[in-house]
Amino acid sequence: MQKKEIVLTLGLLAEKGACNQGIRKFKRWYPNGSAPLSEVLRKLQEIANTSADYVEYVEYAKWLVDNFPPTQETLVLNELTEKVIIHNGDVTINCDIDGDRIIIGNGDLNIEGGANLTGWVEIQAKNVKGQNITLYDCATIWAGAIDTINIAAYDDAEIGVKTMAATNIAAYGDAKISSGTIDTQNIVAYDYAGIFVEETIDTINIAAYDYAGIFVEETIDTINIAAYDQSEIWAKKINVQNIMDDSRWGIHGKINLIQPSSNQQNTNTAS
Repeated sequence: MQKKEIVLTLGLLAEKGACNQGIRKFKRWYPNGSAPLSEVLRKLQEIANTSADYVEYVEYAKWLVDNFPPTQETLVLNELTEKVIIHNGDVTINCDIDGDRIIIGNGDLNIEGGANLTGWVEIQAKNVKGQNITLYDCATIWAGAIDTINIAAYDDAEIGVKTMAATNIAAYGDAKISSGTIDTQNIVAYDYAGIFVEETIDTINIAAYDYAGIFVEETIDTINIAAYDQSEIWAKKINVQNIMDDSRWGIHGKINLIQPSSNQQNTNTAS
């Protein structure tokens, strides 16, 4: 069943705090002063895919999906033919995502294939689900949650979420990963990468190399923790069994050494 459409008006946009430029464009596109939200997003996608200066139209779309609820049924794509995808609802992509893409959704983004995001990539969704997600260059993901098996960020890539669940998480170069909580088996940072967590990391192996930093405002729960070179790992509290601190800056926090249970198998430190 089609969800209830929202009709945008000049008054509604002003009430939500739309910028003057956005209101002027809306007046030009819709002289009668009103248009369905889905029609406005369709127009923004069309212009963004045909304009060299697409950023402002993508930003306009992001503002709309941030300020209004989803109104469209799930969009299912078996192939990607456009650079910019804007949809006010869930999006399912049944193919690999490669290269330079912008995906703005107002719901779940389900990626059935792999995702190798390279270039000026931007993904925004309520939740992102996939198997293997890799970001390079200046690629970004902004979401409420990420649920995946493997996720890695390189170069200047950036990930910002409220919660992240994955088997393996890695950051390289100058990449930045920020999350409220992280639940994973292995998490590692190399080079100058930074991993920033507002609450907790729950993991088996956590490690930092080179000049990388892992900073947790509350607790790290892990079996193995390691810092090498000039890296740093910091948390308010660290519950751990095995520590390898071979770094100039080291591991900091209130350390709580836990004795392994008799039926627990110890694993190697992440590398």
